[in-house]
Amino acid sequence: MKRKYINNILACCAVAWGFSACTDVWDEHYQANKPIEGQTANADNNLWELISNDGELSEFAALLRATGYDTLLTKNRTYTVWAPADGSGFIDTAFLVNAKKNELEVYKKEIIENHIAHFIHSAGGVRDKEDKKNYEKVEMINLKKYDFEGAPSKDYTFAGQSLKASNIVAKNGMLHKLDKSVDFAANIWEQLAKVSEVSMLWEFLEKDFKKEFDETQSVQGPIKDGQVTWLDSIFREDCRWFREIGWLDREDSSYTMYAMTNEAWNKMYEMTMPYFVYPEGMKTLPAKGELNAEEAADSIVKELMVRNLVFSNTINKKYFDGKSDTLRSTRGQIFDFDEARALSDASINGFVEEFTLSNGTLNIVDQINYNPFTCWHDTLRVEGESLSDADEERLGFAKVNKSIESIHRDSLLYDSISGHALGIYKAHAGLTNPEFNFYVNNVLSAWYRIKIVLLPPQIVDPSDTLFIKPNKFEARLYRGGTIIQRLGDVWTNNVEKIDTIVLAEAIHIPVCEYDLKNLSGETPGLRLNILSCMEPGTGNRNKKDFYSTKNEANWKYDNDYRIDQVIFEPIEAPEETPDVPTDEPVGE
Repeated sequence: MKRKYINNILACCAVAWGFSACTDVWDEHYQANKPIEGQTANADNNLWELISNDGELSEFAALLRATGYDTLLTKNRTYTVWAPADGSGFIDTAFLVNAKKNELEVYKKEIIENHIAHFIHSAGGVRDKEDKKNYEKVEMINLKKYDFEGAPSKDYTFAGQSLKASNIVAKNGMLHKLDKSVDFAANIWEQLAKVSEVSMLWEFLEKDFKKEFDETQSVQGPIKDGQVTWLDSIFREDCRWFREIGWLDREDSSYTMYAMTNEAWNKMYEMTMPYFVYPEGMKTLPAKGELNAEEAADSIVKELMVRNLVFSNTINKKYFDGKSDTLRSTRGQIFDFDEARALSDASINGFVEEFTLSNGTLNIVDQINYNPFTCWHDTLRVEGESLSDADEERLGFAKVNKSIESIHRDSLLYDSISGHALGIYKAHAGLTNPEFNFYVNNVLSAWYRIKIVLLPPQIVDPSDTLFIKPNKFEARLYRGGTIIQRLGDVWTNNVEKIDTIVLAEAIHIPVCEYDLKNLSGETPGLRLNILSCMEPGTGNRNKKDFYSTKNEANWKYDNDYRIDQVIFEPIEAPEETPDVPTDEPVGE
């Protein structure tokens, strides 16, 4: 795939950049009141005067004037300026005449503030990366950090560029002249804005980016044409994705990000949308934008698509060093060896371009090998001990007595039982057969294998060896009061073990309820209904009225249910739709 990366920095003019700022307190903090070693602090000219009067710096001076830095560099604050000489190719001075404000903001951040730092940074002594004591990495006004290296016995360089002249003292700082301009070291967030192939991903992330001018912290300039001007402006920036997937705009972070091209974005979107068919007529809450079902699905799908694109280089150092087989996203999702290789191997994932940036690596890929079962089509579990009375009251009946039994830590089965506890279900007073429901939240419109885990009587009472009988029950799947499907005919469990029964090998849930309560306020309605199918006199143990010790040997089934958990396990769509028994819909 041919790369269309836009080299001109104006490609990101649509992005609102934040400016570094100085408050009135900074005036005092940064003021030039200390002598410079080997130089006099009483120079005649300020930085702007030095630059504007230097015939080799006319292009840089023109950009300073266009962006307002001509005024700032006259102030009594200490700066060091590395000014690129004319002919560096960093600016077209003719363009500045009609440049738009947002275009100038980009030049301001990526050129002007890329060559200016607070405080004095002189070219003197030994500056060597190997000598940590004397080595200096200079932080610029735009927060980028560059190497300032050299020694008296060899030339000094700044960000790899040779100094044409150095240590030119001004009343408010110091000036160095460079042979060439310093290339702007973009971070991942800034680079995303510049790569045209990932515009769909960028637009989705950037729409949550907020930038607000903070007048109280900004430095006011003179009044011009009746309007307030600002010498230095502070903008407060925020984006929820920084908190959710990584601080992609921070220079002190280190990430690897896989960014989908528009082609890859569309492929993943088309693959994911069928999992999110929300109930017809659904409307999200006002705080969620009052979206309809399709609009809600669109929003959810795109959020899921970007959740696991970013990986901390610090947390995953062993993986990137070839010493680990697992990769962990910033959202905590673990990718095993095959999944991680599918993401990070260029030969598999279709790398278009790799950018080494100021805070990590950005990989542009035209294919993203996410496994739905890893990233969003999760296994859903309902613990046997989690059923509340409210669930039964919602249905208008109470046909079961419930209790919870915890498994002692010393038990040999402690680690074999989910949550180290179980729910015990017995028939309600006056009724023979218990009936109970497990509500399953966050189901997708997708295929599942449905299981229930039943425990033997000895789990509760190891001394009860006299009566060890199986349960006998029917299972149905409902949404609200409408049956979706009857699961099998009649089931019995094996009481000699912890028995996992597959109630449905493959069943398609037609309606998605992912995050439904939060989105719309609607209570999720999918439930697994369990109904004991024994009658008095046929050998069930539930109430003492139905049995006596003399006919105990004839009992066949137990009406006390010990449930560990219900499991909805995601599966691929079967090649052939399985034949299943059905029931007539029941009333709401």
